[in-house]
Amino acid sequence: MNAALSRFFSFLLLMLSLSMLSAGRDVKVPLLTEHAKVSLLTINRNDEAIYRYFGHTAIRVKDTILGWDLVYNYGTFDFYQPGFVMNFIRGKLLYYESIDQYGDFEVMYREENRWIREQELNLTQEQKQSLFEKLTINAREENKYYQYDFLFDNCSTRPRDVILSLFKEKQFQPDADDAATFRELIDRNVPNEWIDFGMDLLIGLPTDRKAGYDRTFLPLELMELFDHATVDGKPLVKGNELILSDVPEHYSSGWWTPGVVFTLLGILIIVLQIKTGVFSRYKVIPLIYLSLVGLIGWLLVFMWFGTDHPSTKWNLNLLWAMPFHVPVLLFALRKNVAGWVYAYIKGYRILLVVLLVGWWLNPQDYHAAVVPLLFINIFMISVFLPVPTKEDFSKRIFG
Repeated sequence: MNAALSRFFSFLLLMLSLSMLSAGRDVKVPLLTEHAKVSLLTINRNDEAIYRYFGHTAIRVKDTILGWDLVYNYGTFDFYQPGFVMNFIRGKLLYYESIDQYGDFEVMYREENRWIREQELNLTQEQKQSLFEKLTINAREENKYYQYDFLFDNCSTRPRDVILSLFKEKQFQPDADDAATFRELIDRNVPNEWIDFGMDLLIGLPTDRKAGYDRTFLPLELMELFDHATVDGKPLVKGNELILSDVPEHYSSGWWTPGVVFTLLGILIIVLQIKTGVFSRYKVIPLIYLSLVGLIGWLLVFMWFGTDHPSTKWNLNLLWAMPFHVPVLLFALRKNVAGWVYAYIKGYRILLVVLLVGWWLNPQDYHAAVVPLLFINIFMISVFLPVPTKEDFSKRIFG
């Protein structure tokens, strides 16, 4: 009990010093003793929530003489901040660095059934103090907030950068994942096939380049990088410990994946059309379907131009999820359909065929489930408004 009280009051003392720093008072960051230990903490991923899919990273500073055992966490956000949902969607969500007692930190992840791996860093006393000061000053109220970016500024990249800033020379052993793209790395870490499909729809060409060193936006990739890193002629990591272990990983989406569902849907549509001709007789069905495709396109347009997410720019899914469906198809409901509407539909159908034929030439790595969707789109656009004969088509276009 006395030891626990001592740690508690030591933590309060540090928080008091931090608050005085935030108030602008000339208060020095406390000095660590030679018994201080600084570590990188990596927390395993978890499939219970999307924000847990990719794991987590934090920095631990432990000084048994001072009675401190602190965790500096750059992955903190406030669900109750004004406009949380829209800020998250638009890429304007503010994350911040928080300081927690290690005991509370471990209990939280133990309850979430996730392992914690600790890598003790090979730092001089001067480097430990320098890192401690940076972490403490960065946690001041005026410094702690930052605009989160999934790929380039997150709970993994911030600890990486502040730690590696201590060294002049840095060497990293080549890794097989150096050749992986951002999209491939994301795919590997998303256990739910439907969420993976949704993410693949939303992210664009920027995620199809090789990640290289920037693969460390993922905590487990940063852990691997540090294990084999050499800094100023010495190994960066001097010791490894698995604090919470034997935690089972549950990553299975079963067989009911987007690819399977869309393929079965395509087969069902063809069978129904052959037997009943329902889609030709009731145009409202393909109209609703194609309108939904158009709405997906408008969502992609919003993610491109209406948000700050770099990863959602230049999204070539817009070639098949055509946003113009929503206004154009309304003109197709008129009794006398204009020639330009037929031209639009014919052009869209040709574009879908080109996407299928040139699948492997596309610079963006489409999700495999898009293939059956392309076939369904071709079918739906064809039965909704069949393109007239060449002679009739020319009359409608040129009069």
